Amino acid sequence: MPPARMVVCIERREVVARDHVELYFRHPALTAAVPGQFAHILTEGTLRRPLSFSRLDPASGLAAVLFRVVGRGTAWLAARREGEPLDLLGPLGRGFPPPEPDRPWCLVGGGVGIPPLFAAWARWKASLRAPITVIAGARTREAVVMVEDFRAGGAEPWVTTDDGSLGEAGTVLGPLRRWLASHPQGQVYACGPTPMLAAVAAAVQGHGPCYLGLEQRMGCGVGACLACVVPAADRATWPPWRRVCCDGPVFLAEEVRLE
Repeated sequence: MPPARMVVCIERREVVARDHVELYFRHPALTAAVPGQFAHILTEGTLRRPLSFSRLDPASGLAAVLFRVVGRGTAWLAARREGEPLDLLGPLGRGFPPPEPDRPWCLVGGGVGIPPLFAAWARWKASLRAPITVIAGARTREAVVMVEDFRAGGAEPWVTTDDGSLGEAGTVLGPLRRWLASHPQGQVYACGPTPMLAAVAAAVQGHGPCYLGLEQRMGCGVGACLACVVPAADRATWPPWRRVCCDGPVFLAEEVRLE
């Protein structure tokens, strides 16, 4: 199903952590959405904000986005209330593929990179015959999101914080390296800040497949403006870049060069 412009009604609003809000809405076009895809939501003025889906119900079209308030646009969005309309384009981009059912699966999320991984885990956990591991990292305990949602579904995430205020002190790389030592051919899905993704890709190199969900500023969200490009890993290809909005935001680690 091609992306559509839609006006949806906010059915539920939750403050899930300090400066973090999750909004729920539904639309028939969202029944086809895939974890890792995003909605391009209009905020005040003319600009939209790309937000990955944190929840997706293919039966009802119910979806949610979870975001951190970082500027004027997300502050405006966070102030919306239940019953208010949202203007959005979606579902947009290339999402995560279904994981291989017999290969151990590790999801590695940093900050607001955790929500799209929760959507992937909720969609495909029942189809896997191999163990699933979740690693959730953030700068401080106040920025750790969705850990209780994972626990409610039967997972026990490894939690890391940069300052050691919750879980293991440090980054997601420590638990990931330990996991790779015992699951060298496991599959890794990661989403978070670009420096984290670059480090994850380097750690997983030579092991199993690794998919990266990139976070990037966007203009149009449909591939026309080229505001969100990242370098292609193969410098000899043409064009020598990839558009995060439509070639991604999910890429195999070997497809892109993160700097």
